[in-house]
Parts: sequence; C-alpha cells; structure tokens
Amino acid sequence: MKHSKSYVSAVVLTVGAMALAACSSGSSGTASTSAAPATSEAPAASAAASAAGAAYTPTGPVLVDADVTAGKVDLKGQKVVALFTSLNNDYYAGWARGAEAAVKAFNGEYVGQVNEGDAATQISQFEQAIDQGAKIIFITAPDPANIPTMAKLATEKGVCLANTWEEPPWTSPFDYGDGYAAYLTNSSVAAGYDVAKALFDKMGGKGNVVHLTGHPGSTPDTQRTEGFDLALKEYPDIKLVAREAGEWNRDDARKVMAGILSKTDGDVQGVFGQNDDVGVGAMNALQEAGITGVPITGIDGNAGTMDLIKAGTYYGAFTTFPFWNSGFSMVQAMDWCLGVRTSPLNRQLWTGGQLITADTVDKYQATFLGDSLPYDWQLMSRAAHPTDWDPQGGVSALEMDKMWSSVPQPDGYTLPKEYSDALPDLPVVNAEWADHWKINYMQ
Repeated sequence: MKHSKSYVSAVVLTVGAMALAACSSGSSGTASTSAAPATSEAPAASAAASAAGAAYTPTGPVLVDADVTAGKVDLKGQKVVALFTSLNNDYYAGWARGAEAAVKAFNGEYVGQVNEGDAATQISQFEQAIDQGAKIIFITAPDPANIPTMAKLATEKGVCLANTWEEPPWTSPFDYGDGYAAYLTNSSVAAGYDVAKALFDKMGGKGNVVHLTGHPGSTPDTQRTEGFDLALKEYPDIKLVAREAGEWNRDDARKVMAGILSKTDGDVQGVFGQNDDVGVGAMNALQEAGITGVPITGIDGNAGTMDLIKAGTYYGAFTTFPFWNSGFSMVQAMDWCLGVRTSPLNRQLWTGGQLITADTVDKYQATFLGDSLPYDWQLMSRAAHPTDWDPQGGVSALEMDKMWSSVPQPDGYTLPKEYSDALPDLPVVNAEWADHWKINYMQ
C-alpha cells in the first residue's frame, strides 16, 4: 500500500537473526538485546528476530524491559494495570475479562482495580500504580475530568497510558505530552443512530418511544443521544414521549420507566436504552406493569442481555466488544512503551461494534461467551507483528471535528498542530486499518 510522504510508518524490518541493541543511560527499563546500537534519541526494545522471521525496529522511546522477537512480545512478568469502574456491571466484567487475557498473553502480571464510580479513587490508584513501577496502564474513567490529571502524570513519570470512552471535549493526547499514548472510543453518535433506526424499523416506523439515557454529561451518553436524535428526525411518525436518565444501571432505569408508564398509561411502543442495563431496567418495569411485546434496545452487548435476546424479551443490543476493547487498548499502551510510532492520527481512534439481534445472537454467544476468547492478542501488536498485525476489529482514525461537533469550541481553539498536519493522510491511515483487519470473528 502506498503512503503519502508525510506519513511515517513505524514498521521497519530486518530479516534474519539480527538484533537491535538498547542503549540509554536514562531509560527506566532496558531490554534484552545484542548487535547494532539504537539511535541516541531513545533506548530500543529487544528486537531479536527469529531465524525465520523479521525484527521490529522501535522508532520512539522504549520504557519497558521486554523481549521482542518475530511474532512475540514477552513482558517477562511486568506489572500491567487496568483501572475501570466496577465488576458489578456486566459490561465491565467483560472488559476485565479481555484485559486480563490480553496482559497474560504477553506474559505480564495483570492488576485490575475498580473505583465504583469514584473519580478520586481512580486518581489515587493511578498514582499508586506508578509508585509500584507499572509502566503500562490502560483505563476507563468514571468522569472525563479525570483524564488531564492522569495524562499529565503519565508524561511526567514516563508511563504509557491508553484511555477508553471518556475525554473532555476538544482535548486530545497531544495536549499532555508523550505519556498519553492513545484515546479510543466507539463512535457513539453512529452507534446511537444505527440502533435507533433499527428500533424504529422494528416499531414499524410509528408509535411512542421512550429514551432512557445514561449519566448526563458523560461522553458516550451525550453522543448516543445525538445519534438517537439524528435518527428520530427521519421518522416523523415516531413520537418521543419521554427522555429521562437511567444512570447506566437497571435499578434507576426501572424506577424511571415505571414513572413514565404511569404518566403515559403504558402507551409505549419502543424503548431505547443508552446501555444494556438501562434497557433491562425498562424491561423489568414493563413486565411488572404487565406490558409485553415492546421492543427494547441497548448498547454494550452483555452476556445476560444475549440470553434475553434469545428469549425474545429484548430486541437487540449493540456490542462494542468490551473484551476486545480492553485488550486492544492494552496493546496500544504496550506498543507505545515499546517505541511503536505511526501516524499521529493513530493516537485517537474510533472502534467499531455490531447490533446483535435474534439473527446473530447464537454466533455471538458461541464465539465470545464461552470458556475462552478467540483473539490472537500477539497478532494485534505492531511490535510483535510489524508487517502482518491484525486489529481483529473495526478501527479508524477519530476525526475531532466530527467527534465534538455538538460541543462549542473554546474561544481561540485550534486543532493540535501534530494532528492537523497529519489530517491529509486520513484516507491512507484508515485504509491501512481496513487492509490489516483480516480476522472477523462474527463472519
């Protein structure tokens, strides 16, 4: 594939049993290496290639002690930390499952910590992880306001941070230095739009719909609502009779839905849940009111929701593949720590998903909800697989103007220069992600 001149690929290969050395007295971690020296700008990771393979050459600073050979990264038992919201939530239970599987695939020591929605707790956990020597940290934050503090700390302390979901509007990794490796999020506007259209079609294009949101002000909540509203404009015979916050959980959503049913005398033909649990709460309220046959949608793709889809009590759930999302995030942080540098556009990524209904639920359950996950985590890594890496999921470069289109820019705002300079290469970068996605487990 041809690249424009301004696109710098970090995939540099050496065929044979050649090794590239690490050499920097200021490195916080050195790798097992031999032979030719690295550049004076940064220490290199171990890049000893197998006799039959090709070696990866770092193009950025290396911050972890790892063995990198053709087809494999070995973290040699190093601590890798995942910080997320809760294990009392099906989505995050899946997220934790993928996180642990990915870390272990690279022979890391997995440390998972939850904050139960407390922003201060997560900041404390992040600081403790750094103090305990962790270099690879990947997170979801309970509040976007957390991100600047952790991103700045990551840069100050030489840590590689990957963050999923939350981000203050019109900010980016470029604002905080090299410690903030990547921001990843599902395209929540697109997800909200696609799921709403599917729900409205299931309703026959007419009737009363209830929209139960998540936590007001959170990034995915705001953007899923934007997508829902875009779809609603295309269905003049669909009437939005209520929109209230379900707070991402089934208990609050059940109470809110019960109140809505009382106010509307149960005249509801569809429910859009901002996530799966909110949809389940609405389903419970409908059942308690003796109302059946109302299609309900959610967004997450939790294991329990799949059972409800099979039973016919829940129409569909858009899965963001949480187990993939966490593992892919971990790989981005790890590769950054190993000196992988590609286009600046790859520091902000949109990740894909799929609406699961009765037509696809059996495939989803068999593939992802068994005893083990199907992913080849090593194959996701550009350090382990410089030429044949495969994300094993849909990925594209995040476009800031589209991502934050519903939020006014701060006075005097301009896009980060490194990002804006790379924007002409957007088609090339997205084509590369598409070209490398070979394994689709839902096909």
